[in-house]
Amino acid sequence: MTNTRRLAAGVIAAAALITGSACGPVRTSEARPVVAPAHVPGGDWFVQTGCTKCHSVAVYGIHTLASTAPDLSVAVEDVPRRFGRSLDDFFASPTGTMAMVLGTVIPMTKDQRLVAIAKLKEAYRRRQEAAAAGHPVASH
Repeated sequence: MTNTRRLAAGVIAAAALITGSACGPVRTSEARPVVAPAHVPGGDWFVQTGCTKCHSVAVYGIHTLASTAPDLSVAVEDVPRRFGRSLDDFFASPTGTMAMVLGTVIPMTKDQRLVAIAKLKEAYRRRQEAAAAGHPVASH
């Protein structure tokens, strides 16, 4: 099996895990974000780039029904915990599913990745501010 075929098989398996739910399988085309009525301005970028096909961004009131991927509101602390690298370093050279996603599904230039990092840091900052104000944001 070639590396390309292995990668494709891995992508298919990851997609099956990502799009599954307790109510049965959900097709990727059906995995649309649910934006809460109290949608907080600032989350549109995550929807427009396609991040919310897999990820919720709870701090902006965006919850993806089929989400098994981490909430992007906590990526600043989640990435170092899970990958042992800073968010900046991870985006420079992603691994695992995100290597495939950022390479083919949501390809980003170096400048676009810098914007993504800034957006993730802003989401985390807003989450921290909400928690400090006594309004914790529930992440899945």
